[in-house]
Amino acid sequence: MIKEVELLKSFIDAINQEIDNIKGEIESLERRYPKDDGYFLEIKKNRGKYTQFYKCKMIPGQGRFKVERTFIKRDDIDVARRLAQKDFDFQLLKILHEQLTVLNGTIQEFPKLDGMMLYNELSDARKALIDSIYIDDQTFIDRWLAKYNSQEDIDLFKEKYPIETSYYTDNGEHVRSKSEKIIADKFAKEGIPYVYEPVCELNRKGLHPDFALLNKETRKTYFYEHFGMMDKPEYATVAVKKIAKYRELGYEYGKNLLYSFETGVDGLNINDLNRIILENCK
Repeated sequence: MIKEVELLKSFIDAINQEIDNIKGEIESLERRYPKDDGYFLEIKKNRGKYTQFYKCKMIPGQGRFKVERTFIKRDDIDVARRLAQKDFDFQLLKILHEQLTVLNGTIQEFPKLDGMMLYNELSDARKALIDSIYIDDQTFIDRWLAKYNSQEDIDLFKEKYPIETSYYTDNGEHVRSKSEKIIADKFAKEGIPYVYEPVCELNRKGLHPDFALLNKETRKTYFYEHFGMMDKPEYATVAVKKIAKYRELGYEYGKNLLYSFETGVDGLNINDLNRIILENCK
């Protein structure tokens, strides 16, 4: 009997925790949308080829409502994005309220439709406009890679600081040292999404990380620096100043920054690299 009581208590605690979580999500969405302006997004295919977006609103007609449509130009894609996000969030609000009603009524099953199912049922065009915790892993990874991999900016950086080595990673990236090749190939082998010399906000502060890494489980981004000539005083001084600059900007080791070292005598420590990956990226 004691075991059954403990299981019941655990079940009730889990239900109460879920109720709190849902209430918090509802409150967040309702603060974002204190009033519905009535506009919604319509997506059409022009001759089956070109995706077109329309800002729509139901307006009273003669005895019935009609839809007023305004074409959204590509320069105004943010309008479509906001409408798509609002449509998605309003549908999600309905689901969350339904779940809350079910839980408060002590019914033990959620509605069949949840946030992930709602997202998966959207068209690809609508998915591309929405930012949500329900985005599937591959879509999130693709967007993450695109965010840090602006080829135009990367080419400009390489034009200013050309790579003069013969080292290429297994993925075909031209890198600046043998150690960077080893590191990149290790990331690839472990299935860790990465971008070499990523385009990021740190570039504006004079910092150019060697890698951006993504922990797929937590969806957390880390920047990674490998300092390869620490036995050279001038290089070591610059490295220490760079780490201090990262810290000044809010980047701490293990929090959102990772780094490794080597010297001419002591090369890249693979065991250290494995530990860094295991503790932060798995």
